[in-house]
Amino acid sequence: MPLLGKSIHLYLMDGTAAGRWQAALSNWNGIAYKIPRGMLKECFADLAELNTPGVYFLFGRDDSTWRQFIYIGEGDDVLKRLTQPHTFEKDGSYWTEAIIFITPDGTLEKGRIKYLENRFYTIAKSADRYLVKNGNTPPQSPMPKQIRDLLEEFIINAMLVVPALGYMAFEPLKPSESEKSDEGDGLLYFSRSHGKGGNATGKLGSDGFWVLKGSFIYPKVADYAPQRIKKLRDQYAASIDPDGILQEDVLFGSPSYAATFVCGKNSNGLAEWKDKNGIPLKDIDVSQQASPDSSDEKNSETVSISPQTSDGEVFHIAGKKVAAAGRISGNGFTVCKGSGFCPVETKSCDKYIKTMRMRLIAEGKVKDGVFVEDVYFNSTSTAAACIIGGSANGNIMWISPDGKTIKELKQFGL
Repeated sequence: MPLLGKSIHLYLMDGTAAGRWQAALSNWNGIAYKIPRGMLKECFADLAELNTPGVYFLFGRDDSTWRQFIYIGEGDDVLKRLTQPHTFEKDGSYWTEAIIFITPDGTLEKGRIKYLENRFYTIAKSADRYLVKNGNTPPQSPMPKQIRDLLEEFIINAMLVVPALGYMAFEPLKPSESEKSDEGDGLLYFSRSHGKGGNATGKLGSDGFWVLKGSFIYPKVADYAPQRIKKLRDQYAASIDPDGILQEDVLFGSPSYAATFVCGKNSNGLAEWKDKNGIPLKDIDVSQQASPDSSDEKNSETVSISPQTSDGEVFHIAGKKVAAAGRISGNGFTVCKGSGFCPVETKSCDKYIKTMRMRLIAEGKVKDGVFVEDVYFNSTSTAAACIIGGSANGNIMWISPDGKTIKELKQFGL
């Protein structure tokens, strides 16, 4: 029997994507609310239905790894519970948004929300997409089979709604074994200095570029390598054995970052990752061509650069808070799918950049702090500003694989 379509009704309660959201799935009595932390006070005034039992998820960014995190909790008065301290916050972690699930008919009594808390925790841990901040596994309440089946259906429906609210916490992150075809279909290969400088297998995924378990990671990292790559080498040091063999699949925002991680030096991943026939990724990937839509972009500087660069060379931003990749596209700039998107805006962030960032999220082009598709901007600076959430000079911030800025490439005609 074919899968049937589902309808999700989204209501922007404050008339803006930056405010509170309500979500309801057709033919289901569960209701979800997405609430920014700064708007909890308003909920006490106009959302009395949240003073009931429910299960909730708290989302934020982990400062040490910059991974998205989730905390799964429950409460007899779920709104009141959100205002109380959580153990994970003792290390300085700060959640920014909450998603709450309740039922208007009050069927989520204590035993049921404890069951849901345990199951959502287990699913999030298994998915390994977000860092789960719960210190311990929540206990599971015993339930009759009939009630368990009802709650499992609740979980299935909730897992349809949560992505519509901008979070993919329960979707498996790592590629399944079935996706790693024995025949090598879709696999890409990297080899530097006949494999002595790095020899890896990779795969494009919906979230970015994977370097797969079993790859040889060159042990030394060049001084000029991006700081983010150096931190990632430290982060995954325990997953690289004494012979340099990677012991787990690792996800990166772009093919070039993946290649740089493997060889420890700047690398143009579009040129160095090749399929089993030796064809480089830049000649395989035709989806990178974005269609300019400048009707609502603010014009800034235009870029003129040599054909070699405009033909696909990837530039990078690698700051403390975000890493991104992009390429020259005519007189504008295309940010590549998988690039990071800093969720916090600086005080210097222009109003039109804030509006543009909100639109990218509302249109689903950015999810969980990551670009999920290629996005065209009118200029390098507009692209960089949207990524970092502040003022930016794109001609200086975007760096080529050999360490040169766009400004330097223009000056010297490279």
